[in-house]
Amino acid sequence: MDNSGKLNSPKVSVVMPIYGRLGNVAALIQKLNAQTVKPHEIILVDSSQVELKEIPAGARYVKNPVDRGLSGDYNLGAQHATGDCLLLLQQDCLPARDTDLEDNLRLLTPGRVAVTSSVTLPRENWEQYNFWGQALMARWVGTVRQGISGKFDLIRADVFRKIGGYDTATFSFAGEDMDLCLRLSEHGEVFVAPTQVVHLHNQSQKTSWVDLFKKHYQLAESFGALFRKWGYRLYRIPYATHVSHHLAKYLYLLLPFCVIYPNYVIPFLFLMANLTNLEVWRVRSPNKLIFLFLNPALFLVGAAGTLKGFVTGKQRYSVNK
Repeated sequence: MDNSGKLNSPKVSVVMPIYGRLGNVAALIQKLNAQTVKPHEIILVDSSQVELKEIPAGARYVKNPVDRGLSGDYNLGAQHATGDCLLLLQQDCLPARDTDLEDNLRLLTPGRVAVTSSVTLPRENWEQYNFWGQALMARWVGTVRQGISGKFDLIRADVFRKIGGYDTATFSFAGEDMDLCLRLSEHGEVFVAPTQVVHLHNQSQKTSWVDLFKKHYQLAESFGALFRKWGYRLYRIPYATHVSHHLAKYLYLLLPFCVIYPNYVIPFLFLMANLTNLEVWRVRSPNKLIFLFLNPALFLVGAAGTLKGFVTGKQRYSVNK
């Protein structure tokens, strides 16, 4: 790196959590090696209880003795990485073009600490989910400018280590990406590139309505913890500009007024709970009228999760654990 902060022929260390499952890893390694700029190394981090015996060619295997979710695996992988930049990647994500890594490196100009790709969930993948799975992921269909997501994030390794990586003490299973985005932005710009990473997100297990409520609570708890830590500075995150994703969270403050002005506030919140989750109407099913009542129920679950996260200042609930 020269005095201006420009990286000269930077080495990129790919860090990918796998949690005991190789899944699409072989295909992803092949896709990475087809990039016009080849990764310096590919590190697979595994925090599952069973150690893998067969590791794909071209990858280095690191066993994490402690399961702290994806963020803990990213942190451990970063400690073992020897490159100038980290490329944080999930195994069900594929760069859309063979030039994406090169393009993002070119965009990592002096003054920028990270370059992330926009995340695309193909509609054809989403349509393969069951009814509740489609309801869960309806907001993510198409391309979303998330900012830091762990799906194709190029980050200066020295800055990542300087700030201590992901905050696993506060965020266990959600919210850690948004927190990292804000902490990185205190040292430079986090730039969302026009490049896209395709999030395959294959649902191997059918989603139930219970899963939908649990996931909603988990994400809401993370918002409560994030808001306690960052307040309205959350709006510096690119993803926070998705109004329909976040407006409902600021309507929770009206819930106490349901007791004082029930005839006005309850109908208003019923309406707004539906307007802030319009994406679920993408689901093509004769059963989707249930969303008229599902959305208000999710609103209440979200309020409970947000309150829990705000009071404790931490995100701890997990759908899977």
